[in-house]
Amino acid sequence: MKVLISGGCKNGKSSYAQELAVKEALAANENRPSSLVYFATMIPHDSEDDERIKKHRDDRKNLGFKTIECGKNISEVAKNLELGSVVLFDSLTALVANEMFEKDDACLKSAENPFENLEAEEPEIIQKIQNELEILMNQAASVIFVSDTIFNDGRIYDKTTELYRRILAKTERFVAERCDKLIEMSAKLKIENKKSQAGENKVEKMETEKKLHESDEMAHSLAKLQLVIGGAYQGKASWAKKEFALSDSEISVCNPDFPPDFSKRCISHYENYVAYCLKNNLRPQTHFSDDKIIICDDIFCGVVPIDAFQRKLREETGLSLQKIAENAEVTRIFCGLPQKMSRRG
Repeated sequence: MKVLISGGCKNGKSSYAQELAVKEALAANENRPSSLVYFATMIPHDSEDDERIKKHRDDRKNLGFKTIECGKNISEVAKNLELGSVVLFDSLTALVANEMFEKDDACLKSAENPFENLEAEEPEIIQKIQNELEILMNQAASVIFVSDTIFNDGRIYDKTTELYRRILAKTERFVAERCDKLIEMSAKLKIENKKSQAGENKVEKMETEKKLHESDEMAHSLAKLQLVIGGAYQGKASWAKKEFALSDSEISVCNPDFPPDFSKRCISHYENYVAYCLKNNLRPQTHFSDDKIIICDDIFCGVVPIDAFQRKLREETGLSLQKIAENAEVTRIFCGLPQKMSRRG
């Protein structure tokens, strides 16, 4: 079994992951627990980190875990795992940070800014992380991954932080595609998205797609207004392109400085269109024909922005989405997987 557990800070992810790992180990072997491994990726840098690590160790002290401290380059350790191991991997968040920022002493000393080329290194960093996680998933009987959701706010981050968010999101999506379950934690409560809940099974889905997309005309005639929302880098556009047979030429990507092309079938980054409207004292369009697909970033969580324009953008985008949702089928994308949203009532 492979599981990804994500969610906000201090929402019970690690404690639930520990509980799940112990249950999985006992289920795998009724006579004795399978090898329980805690893969700890945090590299401590100060007393606060030391205290956090101590708390995690105390929490799992009597649960039977063997702890492996490995912040990066995890593949060599993963290859040597005992067959049948149940691994709790805590966390993807720290792993990505380590692979991005933990440079060796020679690198740190030789470069004036050792992180200035990170953007150019993005493909290499992502490929390395994915290759090593693949080895881990192939070696262990079960892996329970813990990560942090840091994609649902309207704050404008610096270039390096935005790169970190993007790489973490792509890592989560890579893992989620290979997991049996995706669990989102909120206030110690779980929202479970099994693969079977994410949509029809493959055969049924292929049949449905065949019926819906036999021709462009049929696809348009059967369409309903679609609203696709989710945090940054969650795979909204990729999912919509596959789900609705969209080509790049059918998508208008909104820019805060220019109006979108409403003749296109899909309007992407609707939040940027709202920004354009605010700059030009216009009311955002919220009524669309049934053949339209609207994609919007979730910019509504996190600390209220200090900047007045960003506050107004968050509010106006939220109000506009409420109006669109009244006449639309709404899908939320989390870690690349769809969740159909239901109306109140």
